[in-house]
Amino acid sequence: MANIDVTLKQMGIGYACKKGAKSAPNQDDFCIIVDGNTSIFGVFDGHGLFGHLCSYTIQQLLPKLLLGNPNYKQNLELALKQSFAKVDEALRGIAQQEGRFSVLLSGTTVTLLVYRDGDLYVAHVGDSRAVLCRLDKDGKPIAVPLTRDHSPAIPEENKRIEEMGGEVRKQDEYAPSRVFGRDANYPGLAMSRAIGDDIAKCFGVIADPEVNCFKIEKSDLFFIVASDGVWEFMENEKVVDMIHKNGKNKADKSAGDVAEAAFTIWLSRENNTTDDITCIIHYFN
Repeated sequence: MANIDVTLKQMGIGYACKKGAKSAPNQDDFCIIVDGNTSIFGVFDGHGLFGHLCSYTIQQLLPKLLLGNPNYKQNLELALKQSFAKVDEALRGIAQQEGRFSVLLSGTTVTLLVYRDGDLYVAHVGDSRAVLCRLDKDGKPIAVPLTRDHSPAIPEENKRIEEMGGEVRKQDEYAPSRVFGRDANYPGLAMSRAIGDDIAKCFGVIADPEVNCFKIEKSDLFFIVASDGVWEFMENEKVVDMIHKNGKNKADKSAGDVAEAAFTIWLSRENNTTDDITCIIHYFN
């Protein structure tokens, strides 16, 4: 592992995955894959009783499905969409076959970034966020969102959920919007897209990823992709500034710094409990 970490550091890549201060297992997972001229980065944030098994299963399976997809070389956007659909179906089959877990009320976010020949493809479901650091004309870093959190409060997401027999509501004024069956108290999912979550799928939650391609410019320095354990109490700009100050040669330190900062803020805000925290940083060459 030490040799791998040294190689990643030389490539301007850093990562951190920190278990939250809670009794449940770490439900976050991640992947970093280098395939010739293509680099793949994924963050998976499980939720529900079996969320850790969902995120681990998807971490193992999704990259294999993508790399083996017949459209991987020529039509990456299509390959990503097809791979998300297949992995959602496969997760359900694995859960039923093994009998160790259920995806009725458990699932995972997926945010996958694929960097190839100056193009950055981003495919995601859920709220694990990706942000780009770009220098403005004065050389100052600015945070450019690469994803949007799939909240059920987004109008087009809300519309689909209501058309499928669900409704979106908050349990109190400070709580996030959640998906429920109409006049029901379940499933209470705080996102409109996810892998797994079969009951929520009955009420308009989908596994279809939002896929975008970004042309990387000379002024683009790095991106960070992280689970919502980072973003719950930290703004995009603050995270980007923290990483930028350390520079490319300390991407590994930056990932650790971001995780520790998020952990500390959680402790101060949530009565000494925290979410799991995962982040990956990649500097462009």
